Amino acid sequence: MPYTEYVGDLNKSPSDSRDYRLIRLPNGLVAMLVHNPDESKACAVLDVNVGSLADPPEFQGLAHFCEHLLFMGTEKYPNENEYNEYLSTHGGDANAYTSLEDTCYYFELTYDALEGALDRFSQFFISPLFTADCTDREVRAVDSEHKKNIQSDMWRQYQLGKELSNPNHPFSMFATGNYDTLAGAAQRLGTDLRSRLLEFHARYYSADIMRLVVVGRDSLDQLAEWVVNKFSHIKSKGLTKPLFEGHPLTSNEMGKLIWLKSVQQQRLLDLTFALPDVKPYYHTKPAQYLGSLLGHEGRGSILACLKKRGWATGITAGCFSMSGEGFDTFKITVNLTEPGLEHYADVVRVVFAYIQLMLTKGPQQWYQEELIRIGEIEYQFMEKTGAVSLASTLANTMQNRYLPPEHLLSDGMPPTGFDKELLSWVQGFMAADNVHIMLASHDVEVNLDRTEKHYGIEYRVDAIPSELMRDMYQPPTFAELFLPVANEFIPENLSVKNTSRGAEPVVTPALLRRTDSLELWFKQDDRFFLPHGNVRIQIETPVAYESALNSVLTNVFLQMLKDTLTELTYDAEMAGLWFEVCDNVEGIQVHVNGFNDKLLRLLQTVMETLRGYQVEQAQFEVYKHEVQKQLDNVRHMQPHSHAQSSTNFLNQSMMWRYTDKLAEFEMVTRERLQHFIGALFEQTRVLMLVTGNFEEADALAAGKMTLAVLGSRALPDYARRVPRALLHGAGRFAWQARVPDPENGNSCVVMSIYAGQMADMRERVLLNLISLVLKEPFFDQLRTKEQLGYITYSTGRKHNGGQMTLRLVVQSEVSPAFVALRIARFVGEFHKQLAQMTQDKFESIVNSLRVLLEKKPNNLFEESGLLWKHLNSGYYEFDMKARDLATLAELHKTDLVEFWDRYGNPAMAADHTSLMLPDVVIALHGSLEHDDVRTLALEDVAAFVRTLEGTVVADVDAILDQLIALVLASAEDPKDESLVQAIIKIRNPASYVRTALAMVGEWVDGSSNCESDERVINNTESSDRDSLCNIGAVKAPNGAWIFQDEALFRTTLRQSGAPVPLRKLVPKYT
Repeated sequence: MPYTEYVGDLNKSPSDSRDYRLIRLPNGLVAMLVHNPDESKACAVLDVNVGSLADPPEFQGLAHFCEHLLFMGTEKYPNENEYNEYLSTHGGDANAYTSLEDTCYYFELTYDALEGALDRFSQFFISPLFTADCTDREVRAVDSEHKKNIQSDMWRQYQLGKELSNPNHPFSMFATGNYDTLAGAAQRLGTDLRSRLLEFHARYYSADIMRLVVVGRDSLDQLAEWVVNKFSHIKSKGLTKPLFEGHPLTSNEMGKLIWLKSVQQQRLLDLTFALPDVKPYYHTKPAQYLGSLLGHEGRGSILACLKKRGWATGITAGCFSMSGEGFDTFKITVNLTEPGLEHYADVVRVVFAYIQLMLTKGPQQWYQEELIRIGEIEYQFMEKTGAVSLASTLANTMQNRYLPPEHLLSDGMPPTGFDKELLSWVQGFMAADNVHIMLASHDVEVNLDRTEKHYGIEYRVDAIPSELMRDMYQPPTFAELFLPVANEFIPENLSVKNTSRGAEPVVTPALLRRTDSLELWFKQDDRFFLPHGNVRIQIETPVAYESALNSVLTNVFLQMLKDTLTELTYDAEMAGLWFEVCDNVEGIQVHVNGFNDKLLRLLQTVMETLRGYQVEQAQFEVYKHEVQKQLDNVRHMQPHSHAQSSTNFLNQSMMWRYTDKLAEFEMVTRERLQHFIGALFEQTRVLMLVTGNFEEADALAAGKMTLAVLGSRALPDYARRVPRALLHGAGRFAWQARVPDPENGNSCVVMSIYAGQMADMRERVLLNLISLVLKEPFFDQLRTKEQLGYITYSTGRKHNGGQMTLRLVVQSEVSPAFVALRIARFVGEFHKQLAQMTQDKFESIVNSLRVLLEKKPNNLFEESGLLWKHLNSGYYEFDMKARDLATLAELHKTDLVEFWDRYGNPAMAADHTSLMLPDVVIALHGSLEHDDVRTLALEDVAAFVRTLEGTVVADVDAILDQLIALVLASAEDPKDESLVQAIIKIRNPASYVRTALAMVGEWVDGSSNCESDERVINNTESSDRDSLCNIGAVKAPNGAWIFQDEALFRTTLRQSGAPVPLRKLVPKYT
């Protein structure tokens, strides 16, 4: 089948080793093919140029709903999990997202399975099924996704911006959708949701507005053949993308001051300006020019001025979430302090004073040329990114109709030209009569008289006060405000020091020095041959994490440090350099990355500021409150994040919880902090890794400089605090706690199955295999089929020096007891799936893991991170991948089944250890409440279950009838309409109540029954843990220990031993 190929120069970066081909299929679909011989993963991204702006007003969220349904089976591959199962078998994954104008679908998998994935992927755009059953279930998934976001300030503020935009523009609609705007709307209108979905798909899913990117190891000719054969059958409807007249922000929406109550402790000031569509001006990129000045953080900037007054801690500026064909917006966001919120009007005056400075001075050609120079350097020496990142960015860029083919690959770079008149025109839109102001705070002191309907956001809208508006038109002057000066960090020497290409890259870095104070490792770049460098430093100082108070002091210190460094290092960041300073259980980590020419100069600046820091009272007060606010906001995290954090607490020997830290803030004073900073560096041990475009002498000089700046005495071995893992004995244990945020309607269950030792190579590889096998069926059963929650996943975790775990995670609105039982059911039945797995599928899984292990790092940052992981672990297992690959080659399917039966199978595993929470009574009660039956108390449900004990339950319908009779008998009005609808809901074949009753039936039949407290659990006597009663733990009828004080339970666990190096550590220099 013919296709048209673009024959011009795509102008790829000189450092880009991939090959590209741009083609157009006969149906109008445009595809970019990317050949990368070194890529372990292949991927495809298809972007449809239609998004939530095209939603029918009566079915808001329909584009997003279509994105969910598209993956659920096709005429050629009707099984709804066929696609995901194929990807999972080949080490892959898939996802999608819906934005204002685009719906983007993508997948990745091992490079050798690309053709099969493309065939399945293409069918979604040719003949999707949209079955009625899947339609009903995925409405619930969309609703669950929305409910997950209800307590997210990001989503809340975005939605309020939409609600307060031009009501005649589709931007004002609710893009995510929920049950009410989809299924509820269909019921109210007396129409079929599925038929409206089919209409939407038929109207907009046309090849003409689709852009495809495929990345693989195969030749460009082979990729072209597959794409043409598989995607040419997508129908062409002669469409261009849907366009919408007008602008989301008109004069009616401007001049407003909006107050809103946030969920988290935060104080944000947003100034939003309406812009015309600036996308046609890709040469000059006026929005980037404005953003780089207004969002500047160096001397003379808005932020520097605000920080000096103690009013702000951060700023961003640019075109962000409100942009589409025909319109743009520009937003300046300022992170305010408490005094800054009180002085919000003065903050606005500072912003407009800087805008006035820009208008008075006019566009600066030298500054734009500096941005161009930086962009040219970054593009010439561009580092490689992952396949999915490349493809998704490229697919979206290809939808920009203004962009010619020769600029597709370089569009993400800064501007290429200067146009004074254009920049002056765009700057002119930064005016007082073209802005609205939004203030978000948890502690709003004004009367909030409005409520947004989808998120329940409390807010208020007023006109901008006249006095402030006057000053915005004629802002006062601030002597501290001035335009940036020339950037001294732009790299000059870009030569590459290692020219020995062709040899296989070295796996192990060189140990240059190893003393009581310094362990210095070095690896010159022999893989990428770019002028980049990377330096990582661990300053081991036990004082930093010795107590919860010390952990807080370290956090406050480092946030103040980074605030101080902002002005000193912002030019370096603009010039392609980067730094991070953070705390961990061993002390403080310093990390610098970027062009090597001036990287060590940046490192010295960071280290000298770190060591010589003097605490100023005003800055201290700001960041003490900032850290306290951040810790307080932890309680608003998603339940699955809380559950994961608590699970980590039960597996790590050193970890302070956010509640531990919050309790210490009365002890945090400026004097205590200054004394603490001095104590931090009295005794240290430095671990250092220098990689990239350096010579050995550079690394030695960097190590010498670091020791000289610190000026510390050596930390003796006996004083070191090496992180250890906590070891769990055989048995079943459950920890229960309330979600800290009472407004969050979700709960979470994490089941951790302890499976083998990290140090055992064979068990390590088997855990990786089990994780790959389990991933898709777990998601398919609990997320797709049972619809327990939008967030459903499984993962393998390796605790350094200790046990490995399989974690099964479900966040849900449903009773956590019910969810735990469903997870337990899946675990109990997984042996059968393993035993029935074909040899072909086993070999595919093994091949997937092999490809993952053979994956090469994309860039120096990734390579350095891998080396650092082995150094930090204390094992120095640089050849881990080679060892794991050798082990993998020796494994058989029976090994996998035996591994699961030893650790994971609760019916057989002698070494089974898990954290779980099963209870059929709580599960049934929670399921009734979820389906709106609230007439039965927990004790009523327990009594009902007891009536079934000793009976053989074969007919769930019969039990359901008995339960409904009990519900009606306990109701004040059995004919109440809401109760009638609830009973209809629980009679549904897929209802949670039915599933819970089936589990009740199994329990009373004896399949889930348990012996007395003296029973043997999994062939392991439990009597050795009976002392858990002394810490308040309760032994459930099924033998599981249930505890509520995680800190007390933690004290009963043993610690793993310290890591032992797997190689001799002999330094090159003494």
